[in-house]
Amino acid sequence: MIRKIPVDQVLPGMYVVDLHRHWLDHSFWRQKFQVHDEAQISRMREEGIVEVSIDTSKGIDLPPKPEPAPRIVTSERKFMTLSERLKAVPQTVSLGEERRRASRLISEANGTVTDLMLAARAGRTVDAARLEPVVGKMIESVVRNPDALAPLARLKQAEAYATEHAVATAALIIAFGQQQGMPHPELEKLALGTMVKDIGQSAIDARLITKPGMLSQAEYSVVQSHVEEGLAVLEATARLPETSIAVVLEHHERYNGCGYPYRMAGDEISTAGRMAAIVDTYDAMTSERPYRPAISPSHALRQLYDQGGTQFDPALVAAFVRTVGIYPVGTLVLLESGHLGVVEELHHDNLLTPIVRVIYHTGRKQYVTPTAVDLARKVGNHYGQIIRAESFERWGLSPVRWQPA
Repeated sequence: MIRKIPVDQVLPGMYVVDLHRHWLDHSFWRQKFQVHDEAQISRMREEGIVEVSIDTSKGIDLPPKPEPAPRIVTSERKFMTLSERLKAVPQTVSLGEERRRASRLISEANGTVTDLMLAARAGRTVDAARLEPVVGKMIESVVRNPDALAPLARLKQAEAYATEHAVATAALIIAFGQQQGMPHPELEKLALGTMVKDIGQSAIDARLITKPGMLSQAEYSVVQSHVEEGLAVLEATARLPETSIAVVLEHHERYNGCGYPYRMAGDEISTAGRMAAIVDTYDAMTSERPYRPAISPSHALRQLYDQGGTQFDPALVAAFVRTVGIYPVGTLVLLESGHLGVVEELHHDNLLTPIVRVIYHTGRKQYVTPTAVDLARKVGNHYGQIIRAESFERWGLSPVRWQPA
């Protein structure tokens, strides 16, 4: 059977019988051929071929349409396509240069958020519009190099957690939204909501927020009230876009309906709310808290992935993993050689083989001359591949000192 399909649906193994373009308009010298690999499909796209006809008697056909249950898979494929499109945009600024800019930007953002939280605590006007210039700068930073701002913002001081968590989650959601191909005005709304999502905590006793150990049911109810307290503060003093309000209200809702305050489930939760739930949880897990230690970014991602479909939207979790990488920039990893290295740069087409800076030998328990190693290279890598993520604290290493510069 001959059937016409969009080029984006072409698969290796299909037999193409018509490219629906004049032969002078492309470099395929045969109009009929078997598709052997993804490279051929990419070449079709690059040469402007929009649709093709295939002969299903000579090659494979499209797979059957999915039942309603695999809707998530279809959604995830859409995110992958957007990610692939974004990868084609060149990074014009080196990681080191952008991290220097990002460091100053984070200080500026922390200062502005601190002022707003102090205003809320004192019952004064919370002028959320003050965040718009710094949010714009954060988006520009992520566009220049997506691996600079968010990993740097993850490093926090325990006494300033509330402020720095707000900034770190905003950096993450900008990178996340950028990976999804969202327009900049929508990124601004997402980041603005993320910056102020916890402002309602200013109405709660700080000792309760940082209390070690389990909270009683009554105490937990008080902590949960920060969502609606925050909205009350913001509604009284600021005019926020609908997307920003969704982030404030829904960042503690869960995909299976077990979140709060409204116990929304699935697609009842806005895309902004589902994204905010992921970045909020990830940053909290990778931060030191009075009631539990931080875990490594890769372990946090594994937990998020395991909770996809229950706590979190599985398609968005998969897209978030592609955003930050299986071993995010700044992660300490153990290599097959017994060396420790810090992830410096990601290969977004292969997240398991980043560029790392080797700094320490675990067997000899001593530093080595720092050496940059591209784990994707088949020749010249004497250190092997990554075995697992490690903790800086376990080896007595400073995460701040060894962050990529």
